[in-house]
This record gives sequence, structure tokens and C-alpha cells, in this order.
Amino acid sequence: MLRNGQHQAQLLARSLGQLSRGAATAKKVTSKEEKSKLKSSPIEMPIEEALNASYLSKTLGSNYRAWSAALEKHPELKTVKRKDLLNSYDALKSLQYSVDDIITKPMIIYYGATTLSNRHSVLLECGFHNVTIQTLAKYVTVVNKPIDILKAHGFIPFDLKVPERLASLFTDIQLPLAMQELESESLTLKTIRQSLLNAYLRERLQMDDGDLQKLWRVYSRVRHKSFRSVQDTVELLTKELKFSAERLRKNSFLLHADADNVRRILQEIPTIDSQDIRDIGYRRPKILMSTCDSLKQTLQNVRSFGITEGAVMRCLEVLTLGPDTVLERLRDLQEIEEFQVLGTNPRVLRLVHYQNKARLRLDYLTQLKVRCASLHILSCGSEAFAKFARDGSDRTKGRDIVVYLGNVLSKDEQVLRNLLSRHPNWCHIPLLHVKQCLEYLKSKKFKLTEIFDNIHLLLYPIKRIEEKLLLLQSPEIQEELQLPVSDVHDLSNNEILTLILYLIESEFHFTGDGIWTEQHTHHVENFNNLLPDFPESLNKVYKYGVKPPAEKQIAQHL
Repeated sequence: MLRNGQHQAQLLARSLGQLSRGAATAKKVTSKEEKSKLKSSPIEMPIEEALNASYLSKTLGSNYRAWSAALEKHPELKTVKRKDLLNSYDALKSLQYSVDDIITKPMIIYYGATTLSNRHSVLLECGFHNVTIQTLAKYVTVVNKPIDILKAHGFIPFDLKVPERLASLFTDIQLPLAMQELESESLTLKTIRQSLLNAYLRERLQMDDGDLQKLWRVYSRVRHKSFRSVQDTVELLTKELKFSAERLRKNSFLLHADADNVRRILQEIPTIDSQDIRDIGYRRPKILMSTCDSLKQTLQNVRSFGITEGAVMRCLEVLTLGPDTVLERLRDLQEIEEFQVLGTNPRVLRLVHYQNKARLRLDYLTQLKVRCASLHILSCGSEAFAKFARDGSDRTKGRDIVVYLGNVLSKDEQVLRNLLSRHPNWCHIPLLHVKQCLEYLKSKKFKLTEIFDNIHLLLYPIKRIEEKLLLLQSPEIQEELQLPVSDVHDLSNNEILTLILYLIESEFHFTGDGIWTEQHTHHVENFNNLLPDFPESLNKVYKYGVKPPAEKQIAQHL
């Protein structure tokens, strides 16, 4: 690409009509608008007002004064989203509770609809013949009471054998459990239910003591799930989605999945990018924990930004986030230039899923004056990022650049890589600079075909390009170069771009060093003595339970 000496100047000037960059033989590019930015979304996130007495009285019923008193006594109710409120209300209404019942225990609507329905089912399974809203509201207290106390207060009939009743609910297997062990009425409902559920899981999924201990330590909410629901979920996953007992043991959070919700997912979202949702659910089981409505909304949000379902398949983890979170993060991508330029990258959703981590890493690398932060580096594992930061190599493998230019120029990525790799330092140039340089050249009325024919110019500082563009208009430089035209404007755009590149590199003896700015004359060789403090990530609670202690020491996410 670069000339080897000054004697090439005359030859270059005299043969401008024959100049090409090795890329001119590629098929002609049709002029189109650059697609580097994420498509603007028409979806607006409504700003909800906090719940107030007026809204509650109009929507649910009862009177303003009653709800006003309830909100004053329980101010946390104001934080409940209106959609969640209506779902909880509908669930309570389906259980035959009136708004007058609800107003006696207003905090009941603080719980989700699924939680309320499941708790009601558990109490019915245990033999409660009349589950009042007061009993439902005190569910946790009730299940921690001994059987004899519950019978004495009339919650459960005196002649009911609770363990036998609960054991009979498991219809697909015979529990290998001696019922006399559970006959003592001093045992709590919670203890009896957990013992029976342990027996079921040992028999049905071949769980051992270690599996069960992990289940109750990490996913303790499963103990509050109704037995019928647990069975229904296990049968659906094993028969419809072909989960083996071993895979269910490894993903035991699935025991808390809602079987009816999973059925809705299978029916309403049969495929994503032509891939069967059953296979997707098997590959990423946590997706099955998201509600069907949330998944549909997330997919809609992604599509509204011009991101394909193929990109979703490259980062299925994004489907485990809430739709509002995904929408907010997609919008945030447009606020950060380094993220925005990756908008058309097929792996852009990794920046959505790992956005908090990516932001911290970008800030950290900026402190190190590292410019080349690839999508992979911003979203990879902690060990890989730490190695990149400490190796001191301010370069990428060029993947993001060829993907971006492939989209903008409508060219094959391998063709672009072969062309760009002729420049020894092309991987040291950040993608953002390539984008800015391309936009600058377009603003000067250079066509995409002409830019492609001189593609290496995208690697050079805009300031130097601008200087040489002005320099070419001076009679002195035209005479010095012995151009075969009387006016620089008689040259084609292709020839002008070629001359600009020549003029820049002639100052650097055609070594390729013309790409470096004064601020980036040398890339940092070693960061070991320069590393600023980086905020360590905090241990977080898993979405479906408490994070289990790691068996091996793992580097925390940077």
C-alpha cells in the first residue's frame, strides 16, 4: 500500500489515472444512507405517577378516604407499578376476594399475582377449608405454625391427617417415605411440606443430599410452591422440552417456573429467528423464568431499534432482563459514542446485557488512555479483560471495524479485512475514529465507492486529512507534484484521496506511522505501573435466589 521512497513521487503523479487501491475491482456500491446508528425507537416509556388514593378508588373501588388511610399507613404501596397492581387485583378477584376484603389488608396487593395464587393453592392443599384474606396475608406466619395450633384455631379440621393428604397430591410416583415420621402434630406445615417435597425430588429427579441442600440454600422460594404446580412444571419440562433429570438438577431454579407461563411461551413465541423456542429454552433455561408478556415486549423493543432476531440469538441472555431494562439500555447505547458505533454489530445485544460492566470498563480503559476497546473486551469474562488491561496492547483484532464497514459499504467482511491488513497498524485504530473519519469524508462529498477504493485513509487523523486537502489547492504543491492537470479540481475524487494519503505518508517515510496523532505517538507498552484503581463489582443476589459460594476462587468482574 505504502510507497518505499521519495523517488516514487514522480511516478505517482504521472500515473494518477491508473491509481487504484486493489479494491476498485469490487462490485459498485449503491449510494445509501449510513446505517451505523441504532434506529430510533418509536416506543416511549410512560412515566408513571405513584399510586394515589384517587386512582385506587376509581380503578379498584371502595372510597377515597379508605385508600388514603391505607397509603398513609403503608407508603411502600405507592411504589407498586400499576400493571402489577391490576394483575394482583385480578388474581385476588379470581380467588373470590372483594375490594372490601382487600381494603382490610391493603398490603396484600403488594405481592405479585403469581405469588398470591400459589400461596392460596398451598393453603388449600394443606387442608384449609376457608382461606380468608387475613390468612392469606399472614401466609408466612401460618406455614411456620405447628399443625396442632392451626387445628386449635380452626384453620384445619381436627380429623385431617395433613401429611397423608399432602402425600396423596403426588400422583406420578409413590413417595418412599414412612408417614409415621411426620405424624407428630408439633411439626410445622413448612417442615412437613419440605420433607415431602424432598422425598418427591429424590425419587423423581434423583436428587441427593447435596442437591437438596443447595436447592434450599439458593432457591428457597421453591418450598412455597404448591405440590401440584411443582409436578406440573417437572412433567412439562421433561416431556415437552426434553429436560433430563440431570439437567433439571443442574438448573433447579426451574422448579419455581410457572408451567402455565411456559405453555404460553411455547404457544405464543414458537420461534425466534426460525429457531424452535423449545431448543432455545433448553439452551438457556433462565429464559423460561421470564413471563411470556415480558419476552414478547423485549423482542418488540429490540426490533424497534432495528436489531434483528439473529442478534438476539447471539445473546439469548438479554431475554432474561426485564423489557423496561432492555428498552432503557438500548436508549443508553445512543448516548455513548463508543457504544453507538456498534449499533449494527450482530453482537450489540451483549452491550445491553453487560451494559453496567461495559460502562465501568470503558471508563477504566479511558483512564489508561486505551482507545481500542472492542465489543468483545467490553463484555468478555473478567480474566480476559484483566489480561488485556495488563498486557498493555492498545489494539483489537479488527473484528468490529470490518463488521461496521461491511454494513456501511455493503462489502464482504473478508475482502475488507484483506485490504485493511495491508496497513501494519490498522488494528491500533479505534472503531469510533474510523466512523468519524468516514463521516468527515462523506461530508466533503466523497462517495462510498471512492472511500472504499482508498479505504486506508479511514485510519488517519482527520486533522491531517483536512490539512492535505487544503494543501492540494495551493499552486506550490501542484507544481511540486508535477500534476498532469492545471487545476486540482480537474482531478477525480479518487485521485484526490490517493494524493492525500501519499502526502501524509511522505512525511513519515512511508512507514505507516502517519496514523498516529501527537497525543498517541506511541501506544502504551506496559500498564503495570500505570493501573488506576478499578471499582470491584459487588456480590449480588441472584434473581432466583442467593448466590452460592464458589468452590474455586474466581476473579471478580472488573
